[in-house]
Amino acid sequence: QPAAAPPGTEVDVQDLFFATPARRKFMKAPGTEARHVEQALRRIALARPDVGISLKHEGRSLMAVTAADAADALERRVAALCGQEFLANALYREAEAGGLRLAGWIALPSFSRSQPDWQFLTVNGRVVRDKLLAGAMRRAYADALHSTRYPAFVLQLTLDPAAVDVNVHPQKTEVRFRDSARVHDFLFG
Repeated sequence: QPAAAPPGTEVDVQDLFFATPARRKFMKAPGTEARHVEQALRRIALARPDVGISLKHEGRSLMAVTAADAADALERRVAALCGQEFLANALYREAEAGGLRLAGWIALPSFSRSQPDWQFLTVNGRVVRDKLLAGAMRRAYADALHSTRYPAFVLQLTLDPAAVDVNVHPQKTEVRFRDSARVHDFLFG
């Protein structure tokens, strides 16, 4: 049921599927499930720098980041979530044009990955995995990366909420843009 959540609220999830045997058979090993949760929380933590997040599993701290309100605190948070190596090989960039604003870290081609696992993108504060946007970024790196390598980035795209439809996917991880070509070209540029 709905409840107030003042600052400092702690959410403790234990034995989530204990009474649901049909779901239990689809679960992987506890360590694997913990990594999935950690990855989901990492994406949320990158999308919402104003919220402190910590994750513990079996008494061990897997993640602990404080809220970031200033630029240097945000940089420390990205380093804590993505690693100091990413931050050392990334450039912070901001761009704005035609009602679109992009801000974040873009890794140098030398820090490319063999899979798209370090591509963190938010649209209006919502974590998304969008093929159009990822394709624009990959195309931007095309002359510097081999076709089997993927760029790494932590980017926040902001635009008019009326220009994006978030009700495309049940988990709200995919979006549809009213003018997708303009968004693609902006990211590519």
